[in-house]
Amino acid sequence: MFRLAAIVLLALAAPLAAQGLKWENTTASLDLEPGGGKTSGEFRFTNTSDHTVTIRSVPASCGCVASKPEKLEYAPGENGIIPFTYTPKKKWGTFAYRLYVVTDEKGIKPYPLVVEVTERRPAPTRQ
Repeated sequence: MFRLAAIVLLALAAPLAAQGLKWENTTASLDLEPGGGKTSGEFRFTNTSDHTVTIRSVPASCGCVASKPEKLEYAPGENGIIPFTYTPKKKWGTFAYRLYVVTDEKGIKPYPLVVEVTERRPAPTRQ
């Protein structure tokens, strides 16, 4: 009975292990000084599946974060980068914005990536 259960579990786990992009990090933190301009960052990944994965789109939760991957198709074992640019909103504090990496993988939801931004308030000026 134990042997049968182990075989069933391995059979179910194999397709899951064969799919997907594996991310080095799913959160990027930006600490912006007052008056700073656009800032860039990136998310690195590896295609751990046994088939080519195509990135269909990378929508963002806010217009202040944008991403345009340089490449859309990744072969098995290939590494890739999702670059992003953040445009400051002059809104002081710490905020989290999301990018969603949409791929052609069946049964896989978009990969959520978080851009955590801290915009520092300018120092008060003395008169």
